[in-house]
Amino acid sequence: MYPTAASKYARSYLAIECVQCGEPLFVPEWSEHVDDRRARHLWNCEPCGCSFETTVVFPALTFAR
Repeated sequence: MYPTAASKYARSYLAIECVQCGEPLFVPEWSEHVDDRRARHLWNCEPCGCSFETTVVFPALTFAR
């Protein structure tokens, strides 16, 4: 096994919770590429009807010299 590779994905989640009722949501309604470091997701919870957005910010790329 590769413990350093596993720790790389320690913050990966299989689902996000609805901000209103806590129901697990697995796939956003749509996703949008904002720029090189950001993506935006629109979530819709069918049980309670709540819609909300999240933004994912990726770390800046660093290049070895």
